[in-house]
Amino acid sequence: MKIHEWKRTATYYAMFIVCGAVSGMLGPSLVYLADLAQATVSQISVLFMARGIGNILGALLASRMYDRFAGHHYLILMLVCVIAGLWMIPFASSLTVLIAIFFLLGASEVSLNTGGNLMMLWLHREKVGAYVTFLHLCYSMGAMIAPMIFVFSMWLSGDFGWGFWLIALYSCLFPILLARQVSPAFPVSSGQDSVAPEKQTLRFYAYLWVVFLYVSFEISIAGWISTYGVLSGWDQEHAALLSTWFFLALSLGRLCFIPLQRWLTERQCVTGLLVISVLSSVAMIWLANIHLGWVAFGLGFGCSALFPLMFSFANSILVLTGRRTGLVFVCCGLGALVAPSLSGPIIDHLGVTAFPWLLLLLALLLVGSWGRLVRIAGR
Repeated sequence: MKIHEWKRTATYYAMFIVCGAVSGMLGPSLVYLADLAQATVSQISVLFMARGIGNILGALLASRMYDRFAGHHYLILMLVCVIAGLWMIPFASSLTVLIAIFFLLGASEVSLNTGGNLMMLWLHREKVGAYVTFLHLCYSMGAMIAPMIFVFSMWLSGDFGWGFWLIALYSCLFPILLARQVSPAFPVSSGQDSVAPEKQTLRFYAYLWVVFLYVSFEISIAGWISTYGVLSGWDQEHAALLSTWFFLALSLGRLCFIPLQRWLTERQCVTGLLVISVLSSVAMIWLANIHLGWVAFGLGFGCSALFPLMFSFANSILVLTGRRTGLVFVCCGLGALVAPSLSGPIIDHLGVTAFPWLLLLLALLLVGSWGRLVRIAGR
């Protein structure tokens, strides 16, 4: 790989730690944010909706911007929005203000996510598989580190406020780095150009449904596993570390699947991970909170490389333009909006034991939708 390609690749990797931290910080900080806004668990769950709506609108906007303008310019703008949003959180004095902030963070984080995946795809093209898996490894590392940053913040100042500022401080590096590098360009031709448009459309919509269910499953776990621990009797600091176990397994799984892609097909890898996800969901029902740390680890490993493997699989059966990639992240936003936002009311009305059953339902739907995509793609 040429030196300028290495520099851009390394920049995207480091930037995705920010994306992961911003995505992973809401779950562990829910109780802190509820206290900040003087809201109940059910009320504070509206932040998932605010972030999800921000994800949807941000992805829709990004789907147009990355096809029209230099990718790095738009990434810089979104990083500035992330920094501003993180800085304002500890000063929020009401739920309304937090809703506005997390809407902004949702829109800007998904734009970074869309752009990072797209820039990596355009930079490495048909060799993108392992690169995009490592990109998402960096994402999960950021999400894994976020709860530990809040624990450090508790030690530093007695609350979670400094945790948001530390993430913002790290984010300040990337507008400078991106401004000094050239954006990758959309490839002129693709091996999938010969596939009939109607077949590509059918494949694309089947893939969007898979993405929606996957994100619903992962964000429901990431967003509520810590709160589930608190409601099951764990103290706040130990329950926050359940998210760390989840994202530690997410990172480990992605690390394992980087070399495994040399010997296994994307279809085989995804099938194995889906089996682990279903079994871990069943274990959460039967083991209750006795071994919740191990269950969180199993769920994280099951989710680990699903998105990058599915994204790489989609690249082999579709032409992924900026518009299509943006629509993929619109579905990510819908996934982050629907199931996680419903989890709070479900827990309030049916009890905390309903949460594992929700995860099992999502896992089984994901298995069915992946099987349908494989059949449509003829793989």
